[in-house]
Amino acid sequence: MTRFHEIVAGAARRGVLLLLALAPTVCTADSALDLRTALRLARDAELQSALDAASLAAVEADRRSASAHPNPVISYGRLRPGRASTMFDGSRQQDVAIEQPLLLGGQRRARMEAAERAVDAARARVAVSRMTRAADAALAFVSLQAAQSRQAAATVGLNRLEDIVASASMNPAAHPYAEQRLAFERADWRAALSAADAELAAARQRLADMLDITDWRTLVVVPLNPLDLVAANGERSGERSDHLALHAARLEETAAEAAGRAARAERFPQVSLGLIRSWTSEPYGIADGVSVSVELPLFDRRDGAVDRADALAAGARLQRQLLEAEIDLDARRNQIEVAMRSDALAAFDAEVGPRLQALLRLAGDAYRNDSAGPADLIDALRAQQRATLRRIELEEGLLRAQIRLLLARSELPSLLD
Repeated sequence: MTRFHEIVAGAARRGVLLLLALAPTVCTADSALDLRTALRLARDAELQSALDAASLAAVEADRRSASAHPNPVISYGRLRPGRASTMFDGSRQQDVAIEQPLLLGGQRRARMEAAERAVDAARARVAVSRMTRAADAALAFVSLQAAQSRQAAATVGLNRLEDIVASASMNPAAHPYAEQRLAFERADWRAALSAADAELAAARQRLADMLDITDWRTLVVVPLNPLDLVAANGERSGERSDHLALHAARLEETAAEAAGRAARAERFPQVSLGLIRSWTSEPYGIADGVSVSVELPLFDRRDGAVDRADALAAGARLQRQLLEAEIDLDARRNQIEVAMRSDALAAFDAEVGPRLQALLRLAGDAYRNDSAGPADLIDALRAQQRATLRRIELEEGLLRAQIRLLLARSELPSLLD
């Protein structure tokens, strides 16, 4: 058996194994990044976490402002009369007044409640933001897994093609067409490998940016492999009430309703209580008094603020109702997609794998019997490559659908547990 025959026989034996174990040729479990770790890194990304903290700090500052009492106002006046006399017929009169605005009609309580509900809603928004970042990173992680597998497939295929070219060059009776065909295939395969390298570099950069990883060139992920949803979810049913986005929408609605109650409380007329002291000189005299000032709501009854708060509350309620419908639709749609893609992958493994192995074996037998040439072996290698890329595509599509399903069910954080 020639060296070329040995190569073909080995390719036939390894045909199906290549479909199932490409990624381990480029990474190991100890050094590769897994999905669980990627989700944690994305959730705790420094810049995004700082942005979340800043937005939450602003709302908490509003809560402190809402609980504060209004500041008193002090005023001072001095007058020197002309013809008219001052109090006690003095030559000069001075007045000092301290005025304290009063929050009546439950204004302070309503403000504090609205601010507290706003903080709850802000915290829920931060949780949704972290989950969204994790979902984006998960999809980018899958893209890197697929790019890594495609690059590995192109590398393995090119190495096998180089072996075929080297073996064919040792045949002095090789036809010129066969030589040109081999040269063309090698150049075409190298171009495909260059494209796979570029795709892999772009996928690494994108995921590294999401995870705050400085050296993206060293980023390697575990092999592409669909999730076991039952194990990942802990057999959870994905109740809609547990959905983070829906929980945040309910808190937004509650905060809007509390803001409406605060706007109504603000319609109460402003009332201030004052203490006054007046004294004169030449002769000296002193007098104390009390004043009460009440706003007259003749021109502005603050109806605009109430109407605006009511409109925002209605919008928050509609947004929550719309989100409930969208969550149900997304969950059903993604569940159907996951089932169909799982069936497609199972059918591929059942139908294509055995036929591919038989194709490679027959190609090797035909060459050994001198009934096939290098072009036939290249066609078999091309078929193997197409099948490999097809399975990568099926796995990538299934894993993406599974991640979208976990996101629709708000079960993506369960992968972090």
